[in-house]
Amino acid sequence: MTGPFKIARSLWAPLLFAGIVLALNPHWFQAPIVETSDFAANSLQVYRAKIFHEMLGNYSRWEFHHPGPAIFYVLAAGERVFHDWTHLVPGTMNAQLVTLVLINTAFLFGAIEIFAGYFTSQMFRPAAFAAALLWIYMVNVTVATGAVVSPWMPHVALFAFLFFAAACASVAAGRISHLPWMALGAMLMVHLHVAQFLFAGVLAAAACMVAAVGEWRAGRLSRHGKAAAASAGIVALFLLPMVLELAVHRPNNLDDIRAYLARYPDPNRGIGNAVRYFVSFLAFEPDAVQAQIGGASVPMRLGSTPIIYWAIYLAALGSAVWVAVRRPKTVPRLVWIVIGECVLISLLFLYWADRITGAFYNFNGFFVYTIQLLGLWSIAGVLSQAWNAKWARAAWVVPFAAMPLMATELRNPDRGSDAIARMSEALASSGPVHLVFEHDDWDTAAGVANQLARRGQAVCVDAGWFFLFGREAVCRPGTEFGRRVVTADGIFEPGRRPLVLPLRIGIDEASALREGFHAPERDHRWTGRSASLGFTLAAGAPQYRLTITGSVLPERPVEVALNGVRLGVLDGLWKSSQSFDVPGNAMKAGEMNRLTFECARAAPIAGDARELGFSLMTVELHRGLNAPMQSDRLVRAPGGGYRAR
Repeated sequence: MTGPFKIARSLWAPLLFAGIVLALNPHWFQAPIVETSDFAANSLQVYRAKIFHEMLGNYSRWEFHHPGPAIFYVLAAGERVFHDWTHLVPGTMNAQLVTLVLINTAFLFGAIEIFAGYFTSQMFRPAAFAAALLWIYMVNVTVATGAVVSPWMPHVALFAFLFFAAACASVAAGRISHLPWMALGAMLMVHLHVAQFLFAGVLAAAACMVAAVGEWRAGRLSRHGKAAAASAGIVALFLLPMVLELAVHRPNNLDDIRAYLARYPDPNRGIGNAVRYFVSFLAFEPDAVQAQIGGASVPMRLGSTPIIYWAIYLAALGSAVWVAVRRPKTVPRLVWIVIGECVLISLLFLYWADRITGAFYNFNGFFVYTIQLLGLWSIAGVLSQAWNAKWARAAWVVPFAAMPLMATELRNPDRGSDAIARMSEALASSGPVHLVFEHDDWDTAAGVANQLARRGQAVCVDAGWFFLFGREAVCRPGTEFGRRVVTADGIFEPGRRPLVLPLRIGIDEASALREGFHAPERDHRWTGRSASLGFTLAAGAPQYRLTITGSVLPERPVEVALNGVRLGVLDGLWKSSQSFDVPGNAMKAGEMNRLTFECARAAPIAGDARELGFSLMTVELHRGLNAPMQSDRLVRAPGGGYRAR
């Protein structure tokens, strides 16, 4: 068979698979998907890759980035092709999803082709594809729609690791021509997750060592210079952005990773918990955290669907063992290599899980599901050797006919956030924007920042969010950016966000308009001689209880007033609280209220040249108690308003 026909024979199945998956997600081609949460943070990095500015991988919640941006550059290329040039899809996120399906399809069928090189029966490919669909169904129906159609980075690593593991096994089995593919898979995994230095490093080194011993014994070690050179070139290419980032940024990502390791030097979770975490992937436990590792037993969590799956798996394994015993020559060396590789992956996983920081979330170890498919393919390979090859073409009908039956598991229902689209449009005429938000609103802020950056509108965030938005997005001193408060409900000018009782104003900028305050320091902010907090109440109350927590320096009492009316004096506080009763008509519902602090004796202190008044930690406002108001604090003034008695 000539070259073009061989290519056509190899491509029809993956193209049909990808086509069906895309057809099951028609909304990708109908309306733009506006990203939020992690998808927005990643999309912002895709945009930077699109203009060749990105040198880091996706963010970690531990305040560093994973090592490299390879996947972002691939997704950026997909944006160019499917959105910018061909207009096949109406939005950039839509283009990323289409690209992702094609990438995952390439990795899946590429891994099948690697295995197919060791099994001569034409029945292997349809059998391997059927096994892959069973596995995808199990992952998606019991855990999440994570396989094939999820753009979340922990899920993106699934098929990349599958391809890498298949290439590793092939190299170890003696197919040295697959060395560049192994290098590609290894470096992509390293870019995707910092822990993959362990997995990719050990697995690749083990594969090379086993292959080198075999080739040395056969006297062929010197024949593989081209494969080695190509692999070295791939490794160098993937190392380039990491090296550039180390050279350009101060501090850099390595500094952030070192800081993380210093904060959590040796978690030592215990081998028992590591084993239970590993077993949760065999049991298809949706959330290992909720499963309370170290508590409830695994068999109690094993549902009916995994039991049926494992019954099929073990029955197929038994049949394969029977065939292997009767016809040992049908078992290629690859099968034994895969068994050893799966054992090694499992041991590495246990070592890593013992050192995980934080909870045992399923997404952390999502890639380890691949060892099940590697096993299924080895079983299918052995069994296919005993099947009649004349049914090979007909055998393809079975898995493709099953795809519509598992359509729900191949759909990504996410249609984005209309709210973020509206917020972004509302800021179109605002010029450069400094986004201010509370922790729980970071997902909305990421979506807004992504939309603004993509249309060329300057945007920045506070320094504490550098790891999510990138250091280049951190606001610089002296820059003129208009502050806007981002919430899940809308965009507000500082102090105009409607707050609901009971409310708490901390040191952040999201709840109040601050004037006269110095920069935040851990849990407090110093005032100068005069300072104020502007805030808006969504609705009023008959009376209020205002509690101020902070520290007052000796002989520097602080006058407190609300909307120009004196409430009293703060004195003798040190990280403690003082409360004031406030009548209902002293507060303006639906308008901005101004709480002011006057420290007439504000001055520098030893070692600090700033003019320091008092240290404010929090302001809390509650509905007042039913007790009578303390009338000696405030009295009605002629003509309205209040004055001190």
